[in-house]
Amino acid sequence: MRKIGLVAVLSIFMMLSVFYFPGRSDAADVSPRIKDVQMDTLLMDDGTIWLKRPWAASGYQKVNVGASAIYSTERAFSEFYDYGISSKGELILWNNGSLPTVDTTQNDIKLVTGQYYLKNDGTVWSLQSRKQIESLTDISLLATGFRSTAYVTNSGEIHHSYVKYVADKVADSSSIVALKLVSDRSLAYMDNTGKVVYVDLLKFDYNDGDVKYFPQVVTTDAAYIESAGEDQLLVTKKDGTAWLGEPTWSGTSKSFQLVTQISGITNAVKVTPYEGSLADKPNDEKNKSIVSSVGGQKWLVLQTNGSWNIYGDGSVTQVEPPAVSGLTLTASNSKPAVGNTIQFKIVQTYNNGYKETLSGKEGSLQVDKPYLLQEQNDGSYKVLGVGDSKITATAAGNSKTITVSASLGANLTGAANTNGIVMLPIKSVFKSLGGTVTYDSANQSYNVQMGLTAIRLTNGRNTATVNGKEVMLSSAVSLNKGEAVFPADFLKKNLGAVTLWDSKLKVMKVSIGAGTLVVESADTPQIKKKVTQGNLAGLIGKSYWVNNYSNWERFSKVTVTDILPVGGDNFEIVFATVKGKTLKSEVTSRGFVTLILGDPYTFLSYDPYKKYNWSSSTWNTIKASQIAIGMSKAQVDLSWGKPSSTSQVVYSEIKVDVWRYGYQYVVFTNGIVTQIYS
Repeated sequence: MRKIGLVAVLSIFMMLSVFYFPGRSDAADVSPRIKDVQMDTLLMDDGTIWLKRPWAASGYQKVNVGASAIYSTERAFSEFYDYGISSKGELILWNNGSLPTVDTTQNDIKLVTGQYYLKNDGTVWSLQSRKQIESLTDISLLATGFRSTAYVTNSGEIHHSYVKYVADKVADSSSIVALKLVSDRSLAYMDNTGKVVYVDLLKFDYNDGDVKYFPQVVTTDAAYIESAGEDQLLVTKKDGTAWLGEPTWSGTSKSFQLVTQISGITNAVKVTPYEGSLADKPNDEKNKSIVSSVGGQKWLVLQTNGSWNIYGDGSVTQVEPPAVSGLTLTASNSKPAVGNTIQFKIVQTYNNGYKETLSGKEGSLQVDKPYLLQEQNDGSYKVLGVGDSKITATAAGNSKTITVSASLGANLTGAANTNGIVMLPIKSVFKSLGGTVTYDSANQSYNVQMGLTAIRLTNGRNTATVNGKEVMLSSAVSLNKGEAVFPADFLKKNLGAVTLWDSKLKVMKVSIGAGTLVVESADTPQIKKKVTQGNLAGLIGKSYWVNNYSNWERFSKVTVTDILPVGGDNFEIVFATVKGKTLKSEVTSRGFVTLILGDPYTFLSYDPYKKYNWSSSTWNTIKASQIAIGMSKAQVDLSWGKPSSTSQVVYSEIKVDVWRYGYQYVVFTNGIVTQIYS
């Protein structure tokens, strides 16, 4: 598709900047506004470039490379590129599959047009090769088309590549603020007074080697000009109207006139032909463009109030500047344990659906209780204490607050219930709540600092101070097994905590908001153990004789001394031998504890030496898991265990039994082993 619209030079934007943004403030809470539109790309006045990308999640991509101008152009070999200039005069480039990047090796750039860019030193360079065009120097303004080039020299000469002669000349080159190619054989320029001059290179006099052209003043009240196709010039007048100019004939006389006013356009600062898709309706068949009544063309209009509109088919579509519509804040863990490290993510949502994750520089976080959450050097936050912390993110005038509720991962110890008053250890409890605890040995007092709250507890006293104010305690601070303790209801009365004594487990649960900590008493571990053991506790104290288990000595007596919970619903069985040696089973589930102890193959519930009066040689054979001719069924059973299958034949007074153990067979005749074979 043909790309229409060689851009105006930067000076015209500077000249009209007051017009673009009347009353604009640089206050931080003012959202960026659109500075320029090229096809589907928006340049914001803060240097941000917005790209319309259908494959992106929201349909847009955003990059801030500090751009001051953007351009749409074409490159050789049908490789389409867009370009821009940074605020430092560096070249910015991107294409349909890449994001804008800054080429810092190319700088001091004044403008980009077609396949070239003009530097402030008057040199012209190729966009494709990044090499200087030696034939073009001392240039103040440049315009290019598909086959032609026009330029203004610093001396005020105006040239067109179609001819070698000077097309026109002005006294001051800086007075020309816009230069356009109307066709391959004509050009137009506008000066800083609003005068537009058209030069037809086919209209000249030739006299003795000298060529004289006839520049024609088209209008004197222009605000902006733009090429609009072959032999057409689009002029935005100072009165805010837009006109199309083209060559006209009166008999044999040819002139260039503004012949057609574009209906409906008023209050315009700048009007350009538009071929992008920002005005396309999603439900239009094949994204069919809205067209105006003039040549099927859409028009991009910068209004005097700074807004941008696309006109077509009698309707107007406003190009909405991307603006922040909301803010979200999430935590990697909203219910962490003390000691955990968490990260926060701030995401801005824009009115076009784009979502942007903010860095620490772009969004700020405020923690209402920094003694509970402390920022680390890498931007993460470490959880220091139990309780609720409110975290507020602020960006672009928006804010979002979430709550992180921290609890203590492991239980504390040292709780004691004396006559209905639960006492808790000072140091461990207050440190777990994010406080710092120091001991004043001279006064035997503990000074606690929790954010802005200062607490003083003194050994032997039934009063405490909170921020300098004396408060009564339900029991005096005392020592419990050498550790200073205080009454738990102090937390409820002075810190807003909720305290709950569990009489079954003998633990105190302290809740600060949604965060909790638990302090166990000295009795708690044994109580919890018995609760976990359940009916398995009834096995403790029972004796067994090892048969086949973990290579332990066969037929040795062992006594269950404990059933240890090891996490989940798993246990270790602890045994003691006759000699006092401790043995532990493998970790096993609750159900397998009783299966192991109840299976005679692993453990016997009786003393086999007392039950069977066999010779020592027989016992040695059985203990070695061997069998021999002459052994009884009971002896084979004790040595090898139950067979996988059996068969029996009875003949007269002879009974033959065959026990199968895999590939081995044992033959009993009247209950005695008479044959062993494989």
